[in-house]
Amino acid sequence: MSEVVGVGLLFGGLLLLVVGLFWLIAKAYRSRGIFLAALLVLTTPFGPLVYGLIHFRTALKPLILILAGLLIGAAPFAFSHGLELLMGLGERERIIAGERHLVLTGWDRPDYSILSSRTDVVVLEIANPNVNDETLKLLLPLTKLRELTLNDSMLSDEGLKLLRQLPALESLRVARTKITKDGVVDFLADPPAKLKELDVSGNSIPASALRKWKNQEPEIRRYVN
Repeated sequence: MSEVVGVGLLFGGLLLLVVGLFWLIAKAYRSRGIFLAALLVLTTPFGPLVYGLIHFRTALKPLILILAGLLIGAAPFAFSHGLELLMGLGERERIIAGERHLVLTGWDRPDYSILSSRTDVVVLEIANPNVNDETLKLLLPLTKLRELTLNDSMLSDEGLKLLRQLPALESLRVARTKITKDGVVDFLADPPAKLKELDVSGNSIPASALRKWKNQEPEIRRYVN
């Protein structure tokens, strides 16, 4: 479903909902007077709905209009989630050499709960400004996660501590985030056991904070700062 169609359905549903609610208020005004109508206006949307359910027979048409508005307004969300269930995430998700790769950079939904159904992800890109330390808790069940990109997110030193719990993590990109030198030093004092690559560019992390970790296995470990 295109974005234009989705927005159109959303506003169309909202319009039907508003018309239905004011239709109920108008009915209340004609049958009960201005006091009840004013009360329903002040308690919109719940007041008119309660009035409509109590006077179901006479309020059937506006109630149908409200229901239609709700269904039409919810259609874009239902379509999106239904398509996800039936067809997956499209180009955001690929199976390469038997491994799941997931790209959620540019994700336009309010949360990342989709990760709970993709616990076998091996490569994950989730470089978004609405990703924070709380979001990272969703990554903890991803025991196969080998490559993680969190560039341009709200990751902080506390979030780095959480990433220690990813047993398969080999490559970590956290460029232009909220991490500090002290947080990186603490993280590298006890990093994920398999960590080989670390990108902390754009965070003003001095090379001295990274060199000790690299020098422990100089042939396989590398960093970007």
